Amino acid sequence: MTKKCLLVSPDFPPPLIGGSLVYVSTLVTNTQNSFDILTGFKKNNKDEITESPNKIIRSSFIANSMNPSRFSLIKMYMCFFFLIPAMIFRTSYKVIIANAGVIGNSILIFLGKLLKIKVICISYGEELNAPIKSKSVKNHIKRNLIKFFYKKGSGFIVVCHFCKNLLTDKFGIENDKIDVIASCLSLEKFSENLSISKKKNSILSVGRLIERKGFHLLIKSVLRLREKIDNLTLTIVGQGPLEKSLAKIINENNASSFILLRTEIDDKNLKLIYETSELFVLANHELRNGDTEGCPSVFSEAMFYELPSIGGKYAGVETAIINNENGLVVNMKKDSDLDEAIVKILENEAMKDNFIVNGKKKLLRDHHPRVVGKQFEKSIERFLNDKPATGFQKKFNSSTPSINI
Repeated sequence: MTKKCLLVSPDFPPPLIGGSLVYVSTLVTNTQNSFDILTGFKKNNKDEITESPNKIIRSSFIANSMNPSRFSLIKMYMCFFFLIPAMIFRTSYKVIIANAGVIGNSILIFLGKLLKIKVICISYGEELNAPIKSKSVKNHIKRNLIKFFYKKGSGFIVVCHFCKNLLTDKFGIENDKIDVIASCLSLEKFSENLSISKKKNSILSVGRLIERKGFHLLIKSVLRLREKIDNLTLTIVGQGPLEKSLAKIINENNASSFILLRTEIDDKNLKLIYETSELFVLANHELRNGDTEGCPSVFSEAMFYELPSIGGKYAGVETAIINNENGLVVNMKKDSDLDEAIVKILENEAMKDNFIVNGKKKLLRDHHPRVVGKQFEKSIERFLNDKPATGFQKKFNSSTPSINI
C-alpha cells in the first residue's frame, strides 16, 4: 500500500552531485511510496514547488549543506519548529524521513514525538564518527544529541555496517532499529555501457577534492610507480577546495602528461573516462578529527563499467569492496600497501577478470537502484509497524562482522 512520506533534506537533486545525493534520491525515486521533499535552494535562490513525480518544495529557510553559514543553519533549525508541524497538519504523512545531519535529525525526532509521527533517519557515517573522534565543543554537543535523541527515533537507514556498528556500539541504539542499505548506482547518470576498449594501465579516481578522499596519496603513488609500470596514467575527476594544491603537486613533478585533473566534466564524458579506464582507486582514509567516508557510490559506478577497485580500509568501504573478491582494501597509511595493490591488479589479468565478474554480481545483488529502492520500501513498512528484520534484510544487516572502532 502506497504511503505518503515527508523527506527533510537540505540537498536534493538536481543537480545530482555527490554520493549522498545519489543515495537519497535513488531511495526515494525507486519506491512505490509517495514523497513530499522539503529541501533547499538550487542556484536561482527562489522558493519553488515542483512535481517530478514527487513534490519538491525548495525553501529559503532550508540551508544548503555546501558551506552553510552558522546563521543559515540556525534559521533552518528554528524553521523546523513551525514549518514541519504546519506541513504535517496540512497533509496526512505516515512518516518523516530525516536526512538533515545530527542536529537537524535530533530536532525532527523531537518533533515526531511531539506530533506523534514516526521519524526514520538516514546516516552515511561521517556525521557519526566525527563526534566520537573529535573533542571540539561542537562535536561534544552532537555526541550528546545522538545519545539522547537518536534512541527515540523510530528507525535508521544506514549506508554500511560501519555506520550500524557506530550506532549500536558507541551510542546504544537497538540493533533491530537499524537497516543497512548499501550505496547504489545512479541510472540517471549511468544508463548505458558504451563498450569501448580500455586503455592499458590507466587509473581513474572520482570524488570531491577533499583531504579524506586521498587524491594526494594516489598522485604520489603513481609518481613512484611510473618506473615499474609502462605508460601508467591517472585521471582524477572532481571539484573541491584541494583543486589548486593537487594541481601544484602535478605541475611541480612535471606530471601533467600522465596525471590529468578534470574539474569540469559532463556525464557523457565521465562515462567515456570510466569506459576507457582499467582500474579504479579511491585512496580514502580517516582524518584525525574522525572525518571519513561512508560507502562511496563511485565504487558502484566502477563495478558497472567493469573496473576492479582499490579502496581504503576505513569506515564503510568494505561494504562496497569485498577484499580479494571484487577488489582490494588496503591500509592507506602505508605507501607500500597502495603501490603493491595497484601493481598486483594491473599485472594480473586473471585476478582483474575475476574482480570484474564478481563486481558485476555484487552490483546486481546489493547496489542496483531497484534493489535498494525495494529494501527502502520494506524498511519503512517494518519501522512503521515495529516489526523485526526478516529475510534478505536480516541477512544483509548481519552479513559483515563487527568492525573495530
